[in-house]
Amino acid sequence: MGNQGADTGVPEQAGRAEPGSAETGSADAGGAETGSAEAGGAEIGGAEIGGAETGIAEAGGPETGSAEASPAVHIPAQRRPLREAVSPARAAARAVGAFRRHHPVTLVAMAATTLAYAALAYHRRWIADDGMIAVRTVRQILAGNGPVYSPYERAETDTSTLWTFLLTVGGLSGVDVARVAILGGLLCAVCGVTAALFATARLHARLSGKQRQLLLPGGALLLLGVSPFWDYATSGLETGLEILWLGLVWLTLVAWCAESPDAKRQYAVALLIGLAPLVRPEFALLEAVFGVAAWLLIRPGKRRTLLLFVTAQALPLVAEIFRAGYYGELVPLPALAKSADGSQWYRGWRYVEETLKGYFLWIPLVILLIAAIVHLTKNSALKTRTTTVLLATPVIAGLLLGLYVVKVGGDFMHARMVLPVLFLLVLPVLLVPVTAVLVPAVTVTAVWAAYCGSTYSVHFYDQRHAVAEDERLGYQQWTGRLNPDTSAAYSYRERGIGEAIAAWTAHGQKVLTSEGGIDVPLDPGLPFSFAVAAGRLGAAGAGTPLRDEVVDTLGLANPIGAHLTVTTPGRPGHEKELPWAWILADYGDPAVVDTREVLDGVSPQQVSAARHAMGCGALKELLDSTRQPMTFGRFWSNLTGSVSRTALVVPADPFAAEKKFCR
Repeated sequence: MGNQGADTGVPEQAGRAEPGSAETGSADAGGAETGSAEAGGAEIGGAEIGGAETGIAEAGGPETGSAEASPAVHIPAQRRPLREAVSPARAAARAVGAFRRHHPVTLVAMAATTLAYAALAYHRRWIADDGMIAVRTVRQILAGNGPVYSPYERAETDTSTLWTFLLTVGGLSGVDVARVAILGGLLCAVCGVTAALFATARLHARLSGKQRQLLLPGGALLLLGVSPFWDYATSGLETGLEILWLGLVWLTLVAWCAESPDAKRQYAVALLIGLAPLVRPEFALLEAVFGVAAWLLIRPGKRRTLLLFVTAQALPLVAEIFRAGYYGELVPLPALAKSADGSQWYRGWRYVEETLKGYFLWIPLVILLIAAIVHLTKNSALKTRTTTVLLATPVIAGLLLGLYVVKVGGDFMHARMVLPVLFLLVLPVLLVPVTAVLVPAVTVTAVWAAYCGSTYSVHFYDQRHAVAEDERLGYQQWTGRLNPDTSAAYSYRERGIGEAIAAWTAHGQKVLTSEGGIDVPLDPGLPFSFAVAAGRLGAAGAGTPLRDEVVDTLGLANPIGAHLTVTTPGRPGHEKELPWAWILADYGDPAVVDTREVLDGVSPQQVSAARHAMGCGALKELLDSTRQPMTFGRFWSNLTGSVSRTALVVPADPFAAEKKFCR
């Protein structure tokens, strides 16, 4: 209890006071906050007497290990200089101490699991087309154009704000941003798995009261048996960041929150948990679960609770104000394009079911669940509130996130959205102790992992009617590369775009072109020379100069397309295909597209109706919010109108849209 350096294994009843008794957790308004003995000296309020490092109480009172602590502890002259407190030697000693609390075989098992996972992920490294979307956004930022996909309009194409920020920082190195995304995602995933393994090891030390307990990989074997865990550790998407955040939050719950953290650590935990919606918007659900769990473990006073809540919400609030003012929307455009607020329960269940059946996941999940319940019941692990909270939190979070995945209809990428759900569910059993109950469960799980991991295949029960696709395989075939892990792999595949732009430039013409070979004169009033209409947004972005426009036909980077009614139902994230009448009206030369049929099935009347609708009412205001110059007045107008703008629905039929917005 209160031990920040070692897990004592003391039974909880002796280490933590329950409500109604003299609580020894974090003190609010000057109350006593206790520590415990750490190698070298007693730790008081997060500071060590051995070096005379003392804590400062929140309301001016001393934070002490007990009410009778020696007054000498608070003499300023005894405070250790900061350079000594953070010296490399001291940090190394603490790191060695942290390793020594674990059994050598346990450390070897953890290292072997992590290295095997890293090797498998690197072997299957790649970047998805959606990963290339973030790459172009970062390239625009580094070029000074701001967080946009094309300079002409402010469209938020990236779902993860924090991932875009990290890629931008990495991109400052001058390395290909695609490589930064791949290696950065891999590093995040490996660090997240490492943090989670150490957290689970500490959890079992608390449950058993033994410091150097022999533990074996249990749930961690899922990382080696389910190949999408390897695929999306890279891919250029934020999955690696998700694993990192989950691993760090799990570690702070077990190692800090359950051990009476001092004020600094409490605020650090709040800040970390608060990053959830910046990792992915739906992680706000996990923020609520982990936030409640941290509060139950720390049990701060009312004033401290308020301050911790403000700390957790500070960065997300700033990010949301910026989003609403800069983009004019409350959510990224992919959330609108994918109808993330809708319900597709049947399709969502099929998506999850494909993952469970495709890798026979019911085998390890059921076996580990039964074995864990028997083990915990036998050892009375649920008799204390702290252990109950720690064991229940990731499971509740995983089930809640899984319910959300089912509700929204899953994803078009096979298994991707199920990965954080699986990781959460197995966090308490990533490692398990050697017992007569758990060893057979681990053995069966290891056999399962060896089979699934060695086959690499996705065993769809009905391949022809699967709701998701193996994106990595698809882009291997499309690019012709075993590891499509650079921007060049995509720009070369879309080299026709660059060649066409070069040819039109040589003739002094401005053109609206497409990856399908459609060429139409560009509206001369537009501030760029070329517009490229494409469904593979990331690939087209790799082949199109940053100064020119990439017209997204699926709504991820197009404000009209994101708000469109569904036109092609069936495939998640690809149901709002933008009709060509809208594209021609927005980018085509009116002297051409309004007078003759330049594309089969698209009449000049449809084009005229679409252009008229874009100049009326709420639809005009939507376009103004993204295309007018950014001024304080524009920012304020975007901010105040973001709620109604986010809820806007645009009929796909130009005539219906004209009737709705121009009446």
